[in-house]
Amino acid sequence: MSEAHQALRVNGLRDKIRLQTDGGLKTGLDVVKAAMLGAESFGFGSTPMIALGCKYLRICHLNNCATGVATQTERLREEHYIGEPEMLINFFRFIAEEVKELLGLLGVPSLEALVGRTDLLEVLPGTTVKHKKLDMSALLYTHPSAEGMPQTCQMARNEPHDKGELAERMVAETIGSIEDASESSFDYLVCNCDRSIGARLSGEIAIRYGNLGLSETPITLNLKGTAGQSLGVWNAGGLNISLEGDANDYVGKGMAGGVISVFPPKGSKFASNESAIAGNTCLYGATGGKLFAAGTVGERFGVRNSGVFAVAEGAGDHCCEYMTGGIVTILGKTGLNFGAGMTGGFAYVLDMEGNFFDRCNHELIDLNRISSESMESYQMHLKSIIEEHVAHTGSAWGTTLLEDFDRYMRKFYLVKPKTASVSTLLKTTTADPQ
Repeated sequence: MSEAHQALRVNGLRDKIRLQTDGGLKTGLDVVKAAMLGAESFGFGSTPMIALGCKYLRICHLNNCATGVATQTERLREEHYIGEPEMLINFFRFIAEEVKELLGLLGVPSLEALVGRTDLLEVLPGTTVKHKKLDMSALLYTHPSAEGMPQTCQMARNEPHDKGELAERMVAETIGSIEDASESSFDYLVCNCDRSIGARLSGEIAIRYGNLGLSETPITLNLKGTAGQSLGVWNAGGLNISLEGDANDYVGKGMAGGVISVFPPKGSKFASNESAIAGNTCLYGATGGKLFAAGTVGERFGVRNSGVFAVAEGAGDHCCEYMTGGIVTILGKTGLNFGAGMTGGFAYVLDMEGNFFDRCNHELIDLNRISSESMESYQMHLKSIIEEHVAHTGSAWGTTLLEDFDRYMRKFYLVKPKTASVSTLLKTTTADPQ
């Protein structure tokens, strides 16, 4: 915080940016110290949760929270959750009162006037040898060129670079088809300044038809270029997005339905399964729909996925973290910590290098080869997924896998939660995600 505050002042940018800090804030004294180091906004997490009844059991991902806070099980909520809005109001009132008292002791009229006042902080000598060796001078240093520069943000908001122009044009051109529920397609060029493409249309669809009501007569966006962050965010059933190019982070975040497909420009010479096609944290918190990515994706792919069918040709660290439903198919290498906290759904992973077992977090998941005769239904299911992936993206790597499927099939793992049975897994997970 201190370094960010100082760097912004030196470069004449502090008046344009609001700095927020979080992590371990519990008292009014924490707020005052953070303000002195440059914060003007403060995020509270754990302590308000405790005020609502959380006992910090660290089992949030298991869906059996003993206090009914971090669970989707209605019985646990009804029997154990004690939280009321007044509890939070009371907590923050005490925080505010302590801040007010400390401001009075310091002789500072407001919290805003305290931001950046490192001159009011004093370094204690320390009580141990390690403490005495700490050099805190960098935290309190003020560069001469920062003298006289603003200490706080002076702007109410920054105008977005894209100003939503493409999104509004999409709404204007597609609204007739949405209202008439007539299946149609539209072509657009995109660049990385075009963020949250599809969100406005999903909103228009959801207002009229709910999450999935337009699925039978979808609107299709045929895009070319590089999409900015959050392509297809909160995607509603009834909106299909086809991108010839690549995309930034958060593709399909929170999507509820529809189909998103991302594939390289036609005529590309590079191998798609060795090249990035989308960024980090794709499908975060998604509940339904399908995603096909003819290339590799970044870290935390499918985190908290609870219903999406997704295919990618490689993924970074923490893939399928906290996943509770849906099916993820990775046609290539993954990073470390695969399946951490995964309690639902399942995944197919192609292990060409023979090291996938060591890249998994085995606390809650089991790995099974699908090459045995007893797994024939999974073999056919996997083949159908790859066929659908090729149909949507034209993937050359997917085509290669299909042409020699019997050989490549032997290198696939089925990843499932330990609590799930292989005999029933396919029946309970393959309902239409639309």
